[in-house]
Amino acid sequence: MKYYDEIVKNRQSCRKFEEKPVEEEIIQAIIAYHEDEESDLIDEIATEVRFYDATAYDKLKDSVGYHGICIKAPHYLVLFSEKADHYLENAGYIVQGITLKMTELGLAACWLTINDASEATAALDPDTDLQIACVLAFGYRAADNDEKKAPKISLDKLCMGPDYTKEVDTDLFYHELEDCLRACAQAQSFQNLQPYRILVDYNCVYLVGLPSEMTNEYDTLLNYGIVMFNFYSVMWAVRPSAPRWSFEAPDKDLKLPADVTYVAKCKI
Repeated sequence: MKYYDEIVKNRQSCRKFEEKPVEEEIIQAIIAYHEDEESDLIDEIATEVRFYDATAYDKLKDSVGYHGICIKAPHYLVLFSEKADHYLENAGYIVQGITLKMTELGLAACWLTINDASEATAALDPDTDLQIACVLAFGYRAADNDEKKAPKISLDKLCMGPDYTKEVDTDLFYHELEDCLRACAQAQSFQNLQPYRILVDYNCVYLVGLPSEMTNEYDTLLNYGIVMFNFYSVMWAVRPSAPRWSFEAPDKDLKLPADVTYVAKCKI
């Protein structure tokens, strides 16, 4: 599948960027994608995407950073959101769509952990009542960036089902569904820990979260949005009428252990 093979599989985080700015027509292509595509997980949550140049580094470095270190880049994309139920999952979902569009356009990007959202918002002084939910450094990958692609979880470890106590029935993996699940396995997460699993039933998949002492609640919820977008985007590429993820309770007992959290479901 072109979308999975050429975009999702090739998306790789970047820690070192060229200093040259991205051309305005490419920035406009990103903006057009965000404005034209159906990329929200929850339509009712108010959000706003803004672009900043390299000078934003000095404003964000004390409150935003991966492992406490803010990455220098020629551009930063910031998503502001109202605080509502599932607003961080929604933010991760939206911005993951943008990162995959950046991959398609030949750009590299890096998610930056937000250590203090209120401080970061105040530092940018955005003249909005919304609060920072995501920060993405982006630009062209530096030629001397020798960072290796992080290993991802295998499909047999990612998938379970039809409940948590059973091994997944791989006979359920028709071609399009398998690509969607592989896209989930490729999804980036904080420190690439991928602390989640997909339960696969004959008519529905369920996303559940695993405990992770190294991942804070903020990044955990962004992770969920990222993996949900990867699944939906591959399904949508072949079936534009594909159902969207829902936070409604499951209609069956998933037999989850006490420390495993139900997140969302998507009909297939």
